[in-house]
Amino acid sequence: MSSAFAGPLRRGEITHLEWLEACASRLDLDGVVLALDDLPRTDLEYAAQVKKVATDLGLVPVALDVPGLLDPELPDADRAAALELAAALGAGLLRVSSGGRGELPPETFARTVAAGKTFAGLAKAANITLTVAPLPGALLAGVADVQKFAKFVDSAWLRYDLPPAIPARELLGGRDRVLVERVGLAEDVEAVARLRRGWFVLEGDGGDEPFAVVGDAIARLRSVRSA
Repeated sequence: MSSAFAGPLRRGEITHLEWLEACASRLDLDGVVLALDDLPRTDLEYAAQVKKVATDLGLVPVALDVPGLLDPELPDADRAAALELAAALGAGLLRVSSGGRGELPPETFARTVAAGKTFAGLAKAANITLTVAPLPGALLAGVADVQKFAKFVDSAWLRYDLPPAIPARELLGGRDRVLVERVGLAEDVEAVARLRRGWFVLEGDGGDEPFAVVGDAIARLRSVRSA
């Protein structure tokens, strides 16, 4: 995930396009997740350039990460714009989370579901799947909250985006598809050895030497997956 390289990217030590090239040549990755906050530009011309560079390098633009898009206070135009950008980048997934922090009135959930239904309809039209991640302290703070939300939205274009090691995964049923496995850079990767579906997305703070940190995490993950 690009956020693991946020320091060098935001300090201008490496450009976004150079980062893509390094992901392919130095890290031998299958794909990348692009965080909106790390994109130097969000116009569609730049997005098309990113898509072409990724394609030329053999990288899959797995997802665009835009937190807070399920906040009912946001206009639908913001959600539509995020989908348009994801499509221009060639991303098949849009990673989203809820808004709202602290104590919230009960009707906030109903409004979030209404926003989610509209959003899922837009996602279907754009042929992009929404993956919802729990966000501690927010409205959809845990797996049970996301599961309840998904049940009310009731759309095949809404899936899960979860850490593999959390015990709450036991709440999920056969129809609850997890498309993204969120693996922390410092996490014990043994928990992912039994998992066979979805993308494994390495994320976290890569610090001042993100290529070394991420490279080590990749090596550990690959060793477990090949065992």
